Amino acid sequence: MKYRSLQRTSDPVVEPVSLADAKQHLRVDIETDDLFIQGLITAAREWCEVYTSRAFVHQRYVMRLDSFPAEITLPRPPMARSGAVTAVTVTYTINDGSTANQTTAVLSTDQYRVDREATPGVVRTLYAGVWPSNLLDQNSITVTWWAGYGADGASVPKQVRAAILMLVGHWYENRQSVLTGTVSKTVEFGVHALLDSIRWGDYR
Repeated sequence: MKYRSLQRTSDPVVEPVSLADAKQHLRVDIETDDLFIQGLITAAREWCEVYTSRAFVHQRYVMRLDSFPAEITLPRPPMARSGAVTAVTVTYTINDGSTANQTTAVLSTDQYRVDREATPGVVRTLYAGVWPSNLLDQNSITVTWWAGYGADGASVPKQVRAAILMLVGHWYENRQSVLTGTVSKTVEFGVHALLDSIRWGDYR
């Protein structure tokens, strides 16, 4: 399935690695670089999410499609499974035979099934059911859902947290893209090795 666009519309409220954890990893006990280190944590988390095609802490995504596929695969697994962030919304442009006055409708939640156990999550029609008739046009289907292991960093896999700390340490000590007299490498091998165990598909 190819989506037209994928956007994160709600960022995580916390990072998988705290500032205190990062400073302990860096052996830093001053406050001068706190904002810089916090920025590195966020950058490292985003890099790891892109590399693994996953979401770590609860965040909301919106995906747009041109038409209904047989089943809707939701990128950036895992889907949120508990709390107030489990809503899945499917909106479509009504096919009324005219393109002059396009209107949209929200598909009732009793008209489809959500498989949160699948990796990535999947939205399917009811058994023997069909999707509603929609206008075949760009971005005519919109799907909104929440992804992530939990509301905080406690449920994020340990290898992810370790990889984030390694990246933060690497970037903190090496603040240029290329170091004179060395062979340039984008990321240390250890970070790839840690993340490859949970990397998923081509949903980046």
